[in-house]
Amino acid sequence: MSGRARLTLAAWAATLMGAGALLPLVKPATWIFTAAFVLALVSGVGTLARRAPLARPLTVLAQLLVTVLVLTAIFAREQAVLWFLPGPQVFTHAADLFRAGAEDVGRYAIPAPDTEGIRLMLVGGVVGIGLLVDTLAVTFRRAAPAGLPLLALYSVAAGLSGGGAGWLWFLLAASGYLLLLLAEGRDRLSAWGRVFGGAQRSGRSGSAVATGGSAFAPARTGRRIGAV
Repeated sequence: MSGRARLTLAAWAATLMGAGALLPLVKPATWIFTAAFVLALVSGVGTLARRAPLARPLTVLAQLLVTVLVLTAIFAREQAVLWFLPGPQVFTHAADLFRAGAEDVGRYAIPAPDTEGIRLMLVGGVVGIGLLVDTLAVTFRRAAPAGLPLLALYSVAAGLSGGGAGWLWFLLAASGYLLLLLAEGRDRLSAWGRVFGGAQRSGRSGSAVATGGSAFAPARTGRRIGAV
């Protein structure tokens, strides 16, 4: 697996792990599978666009277009042209769903029922955050700032739950972010080429040979720092 593909997979996983804190808010939590599917499609389109290669803004635009088409097919199929092309009726229906979802959030106690409006808000929000994470971490190769939208995703869940988001969900979200940083670090490290260690004990003084153990020393150090 290439470094860019590994980074794409890490961005997808980090977003879903950050969205884990939203799971206790709605029952049943089957919306997470829809979000994972849509986000996988968006990530796949990004992968193809980057291989083309398209300019970075065009890559983001292609991903955004696919997001709109897929969400239209899922939530507004009857209002769309050919079941997936958005028109004025699609945007009107989406606005109505968002309005109904906001009312349902204020009406129901946690866990709220999985109404269509709440489902659209959850899936659309997670996919939007995932697109932003993919853009920062993969398209622009800036994984560290991608932690901000992930933090926003967790903070929304913690706020809606009244601060009752469990520490396990926090650890899951934090692990996803560290996974993303590790994938980026590994990708950057691989771009350095072969890593050479010091001279072997049996070799001549001052000679430099490639050693298998020292080649992975930076990666091991990074994992230890991330664990702490």
